[in-house]
Amino acid sequence: MDKNYKVAIIGCGGISHMHAGWYVNEPRATITAIADIDEERLKAYGERYEVEKQYTDFIEMLQTEDIDLVSVCTRPKHHAPLVIEAAKHGVKGILSEKPMAENLGQAKAMLESCSQHGVKLAIDHQVRFSSPYQHAQEMIADGAIGDIFRIHGICGGGDLKDNATHTVDLMLYLYGDRPVSWVIGQIERIGTPTKYDLHSEDFAIGYFKFEDNARGIIESGNDTAPGYHHIYCYGTEGEIELAAPGGPGIRYRNQETGGEWATPELPSEITPVRDLINAIEEDREHRSSGHCGYATLELLMAIYESSRKRQRVRLPMEEMESPLTLMIEDGWV
Repeated sequence: MDKNYKVAIIGCGGISHMHAGWYVNEPRATITAIADIDEERLKAYGERYEVEKQYTDFIEMLQTEDIDLVSVCTRPKHHAPLVIEAAKHGVKGILSEKPMAENLGQAKAMLESCSQHGVKLAIDHQVRFSSPYQHAQEMIADGAIGDIFRIHGICGGGDLKDNATHTVDLMLYLYGDRPVSWVIGQIERIGTPTKYDLHSEDFAIGYFKFEDNARGIIESGNDTAPGYHHIYCYGTEGEIELAAPGGPGIRYRNQETGGEWATPELPSEITPVRDLINAIEEDREHRSSGHCGYATLELLMAIYESSRKRQRVRLPMEEMESPLTLMIEDGWV
């Protein structure tokens, strides 16, 4: 008989309903307890998902309940302390919202805490589980468009840490999560924008080199080319286009299609929750593991650092604070 995983959700705001839906539709999981500092929201959430055990103190919940899986669905500045604390309480897996953390120092501490306590950490870059991107990743790995030489990602609207964190993460995923050697970038910040309690920017562009010399371009913000997680993958024998505005989720052309665009048959999808349980039971990394989340956050931070230092930034980064925060504190932006 399959094990049933007891679930706790921390933070009952808008994004948490997506997590709850995954758990409700996962036969091996049951939402056992929830935590939120807003008592009215907590009560309404409990009624909606029929969860009786409700806490305004998440530490009390972790100390009281026997929990296997935790979803962290709070504002970004709380991700690191919540993950670090949850890892100490005997849980098996944690699914934390994006961005992974405010800065690389926090993200590193999250990885270290989960490693120390034997916890599988996943970051909710859930678009990795969308079938067009999954199929494109498999096509690229199989050599369907030859050797990749450029990936161009577009995220219209939002900032790097909010919406474009998905686009950058997808670019890394599509190319097999290969390491990046260096990043150069620039941002524009008008006034004092913030997003989910973090400093933000209006426009950003980044150019980076994978270790094998393939190049990536990411543009995000309020004046990009049209598209949302719109990604071009260029290879020596063809190309793949994902989420083209007004077009299919994926289309490709190569020698087999005679140079004409074709749309493939797509695979079935699983959820990040199902993959987390499978990763625990198979003792493997989650498709959107904490290490993948760190790599994505590092690339975003490197764009800020390049803008701050006016030069290329070589990875791994040494600066553990957010370069955007440092720029603001220094009065540069």
